[in-house]
Amino acid sequence: MATLTMAMDTGAHPSSETTASGYLALLGEPDATLQVHALKKLLGCVDTLWHEVAESLPDLEALAEDAGFQGREMAAAVASRVFFHLGEPTQALRLALEAGPTHFDLRQSATSPYVARLVAAALDVYIAQQQKQQDGEAPSAAEGDDEAAALPMDQLQALVYRMMETSCQEGNYEHALGIALEARLTEKVQDILKAGAASPALLQYTLRSAVQVVSAKAFRTQVLKVVAQALSEQLTTSKKAAVDLILVHQLLKDPAPVSEVLTTLLQGDQDSTLLAYQLCFDLMDSGDQAFAKEVAMGLESNFKDKEPPQLAQALRVLMGGFSSELALSFLHKHSHADRLSMEQLKKTMEERGSGGRNSILHGAAVVTHAYLYAGTTNDSFLRDHLDWMKKASNWAKFSATASLGVVHAGHITEAMNLLQPYLPSAPDAPGASAVTASGGYAEGGSLYALGIIHGSHAGSSAEKRQETATLLRTHLRASHANEVISHGAALGVGLTNMGTASLEIVNELKELLYTDSAVAGEAAGLAIGMVLVGTGAGNATHSLRSDAMALQEVLAELKSYARETQHEKIIRGIAMGLALIQYGQEENADALIEEMRSDRDPI
Repeated sequence: MATLTMAMDTGAHPSSETTASGYLALLGEPDATLQVHALKKLLGCVDTLWHEVAESLPDLEALAEDAGFQGREMAAAVASRVFFHLGEPTQALRLALEAGPTHFDLRQSATSPYVARLVAAALDVYIAQQQKQQDGEAPSAAEGDDEAAALPMDQLQALVYRMMETSCQEGNYEHALGIALEARLTEKVQDILKAGAASPALLQYTLRSAVQVVSAKAFRTQVLKVVAQALSEQLTTSKKAAVDLILVHQLLKDPAPVSEVLTTLLQGDQDSTLLAYQLCFDLMDSGDQAFAKEVAMGLESNFKDKEPPQLAQALRVLMGGFSSELALSFLHKHSHADRLSMEQLKKTMEERGSGGRNSILHGAAVVTHAYLYAGTTNDSFLRDHLDWMKKASNWAKFSATASLGVVHAGHITEAMNLLQPYLPSAPDAPGASAVTASGGYAEGGSLYALGIIHGSHAGSSAEKRQETATLLRTHLRASHANEVISHGAALGVGLTNMGTASLEIVNELKELLYTDSAVAGEAAGLAIGMVLVGTGAGNATHSLRSDAMALQEVLAELKSYARETQHEKIIRGIAMGLALIQYGQEENADALIEEMRSDRDPI
């Protein structure tokens, strides 16, 4: 019964044969008719007598390779099944491809373990070869890879294409898409979407798979472009397509189409306008200030001289700081921070004789307060205990002042009033004192706090952020004599100019970096990374930017300076800055990572 079941499961006809020796003997006959007869019989009993047939594998392979033998496909089919039972699917697949579709029917994959296993092997080999080819990797010298490399790729590709076509014919489009995505076949992805009429469910599956499963950034970009094209064709009939289309173009870093979609929605009915507002909020939630700014500029350009109220509301969300105001209001009204816990912490420290005298514990308590009330604007505890807060000294004072920025994150309307007692006087103000080399911890911390307040929310007012950035740059240029103030100014400049890729600001930060001050240089290296975050400067794909050469030169200068300086703080700051520049670049950053890793003194 077990033998009969195996024969049925593997797709072969059940056979009552108890030995294959007679048929194997016929394989040695010179008469081709006898050989073909033997192969027909062996094909019917190979799944039960494969252990006997295995001894004649060389003869079977010789017949399969004989181009003039009329039963060569049958010989390949018999040999393939023997290798399958021997647990060598790659060899079985090689011979199954030679046997052709007559003996290797993909439609049996659901009922035949033989076909199912070889289909899986074919997919594994083809996908691996495709990925290596696109990644530019040399074939491995491992034995299994040698066997896979020996498979005829044209036949393997034809087999995989047949699998996808069969899946589409059966309506199993997701299965076909899965194969195309893993094998990185952009054209097939496009064909499958067309075959499935680009249904919303199919597009959702493709988009979700591209974002969550596809690991190669270059191929993911190609797939997203295909999805974007399909969604664009549905834009007039489906509002859901608008939501997905904006997400896709945001992933592609392409603001112009986003502006076009929002323009269309804002000119539509009330539901379309409300959807446009919601999409603007979603854009701000992504945290990409530079992208939101370009979208807003595109909107203004699309409406030209017209200024309808819908545009004003959308720009208020994108540039006016409305989303930041809402977030600030929510955190302030719904804060459940327990002031009693801070009172108890302060009291315990004082009872143990460590209040104020132990700077480490005092600093930790101040940071605890910042975390507890982050973004709530509730600084009543500090106001009621100013004497306790003033016990901080040196860098603890810097952190304590900067912690005000954490508490008031996004509170841009009152930022200057809150920090006025701590801010250094404007360099160009009448009677302003020259920057001294000592002290400046409260002043430096306040500049950092300004950066935190304006840079912590992507939805903060672009105008206010620009004003603060200009102020911080003024202090940055004037504070080189004091490394503490320079440290705070540099961090503030980086936060308020996050992702702007401004070469002018980068050059100002480089001037601070080249003063070779360990403290200021560390902040300058980190700030350069914040300004250039995600640009991928120096990568091959980055060459598409108009300022690619200038940014590539900046990257080369940073790497060179990191190798030359003796300050570990500066090296650390530059290394973190380089990491920020490569944020989101994935495999495009591999060359830089390898260069840094293999350096004589790895950065």
